[in-house]
Amino acid sequence: MNKYIVAGDKLLAFNAKCCTSSFIREIVRTYYPDIEQLISTAAYPEGKSADNTQHHNFVTYRVNPDRPVVLLVRDPVERFRSAMAQHNLTAEDVDGVLDELRDETTNYVQRLRAPKLAANVHFLPQDRFAGDVSYFRAPDQIAEAAAALGIAVPGVINESEAGSKPDLTAEQIDRVRSWYADDVALWESLNV
Repeated sequence: MNKYIVAGDKLLAFNAKCCTSSFIREIVRTYYPDIEQLISTAAYPEGKSADNTQHHNFVTYRVNPDRPVVLLVRDPVERFRSAMAQHNLTAEDVDGVLDELRDETTNYVQRLRAPKLAANVHFLPQDRFAGDVSYFRAPDQIAEAAAALGIAVPGVINESEAGSKPDLTAEQIDRVRSWYADDVALWESLNV
């Protein structure tokens, strides 16, 4: 199921691993004053704050776009590496993950809630969103995407911890690009 976060008269396509947490934070600041009041005064564990905590479940969303959509698109290889880091997967896991995405025979990582990695939001293709979509490259066009949504440019872009993303071999990069061929074509069409 695709999610589209309501941001006034626009929607932000929930394309995980493409600055969505940072954008949702600014959407809350701009369009959800009651939620902003709640989260800005909440107590957070050490190392966490309103600016580095996910607020996806607090905002209104659609599954069928009913207004223009803003979609941030990321280099598919870098997005894949970030998805791997998100799930604490290492360089030794890359081939197994790619095999599972292709074959959908088992959940390569049994601890994940999704029955298959191919259904996990972090590994879904980026070209899956429908509607009147305006595309922006992340991180190159963050300011333009923010302006399209009527929000401030996010001051914090959440990133994986240094060294947590697995390095890929040339063959693995080719496999990722092949698996996400439509996303590669979309990414390259947005070359700025």
